[in-house]
Amino acid sequence: MAGLRDLVRAYPEVKFYAISPDSTEEGKNFAQLLATDHRGAVTFPLLSDPGSRIIDRYALRDETYAGKKEDGIPYPAVLVLDAKGRVRWMKVETDFRERPSNAEIAAAIDGME
Repeated sequence: MAGLRDLVRAYPEVKFYAISPDSTEEGKNFAQLLATDHRGAVTFPLLSDPGSRIIDRYALRDETYAGKKEDGIPYPAVLVLDAKGRVRWMKVETDFRERPSNAEIAAAIDGME
């Protein structure tokens, strides 16, 4: 998510959001932590999905954590939606250490024009 700050600057006309099951307070704390890397503040909303409803809508819940404290955690994913809310591009990773690259996301955004 740290790298998304570069995309936000490169695509000021695009709305970026991050969604997690974390509370709003945890999201704020995470944004503050990211800002300590001196690459800039997180300027896009970090949305709280405590019941994982949005995560489940897109079938992103990582079942590895089912029944555990971390239940509801999604796979790392990026979705690019058009103005009508339709998914135009999506990439889901199964390893939490992996993330779609900024180049992949930029290509998806550019492909919608």
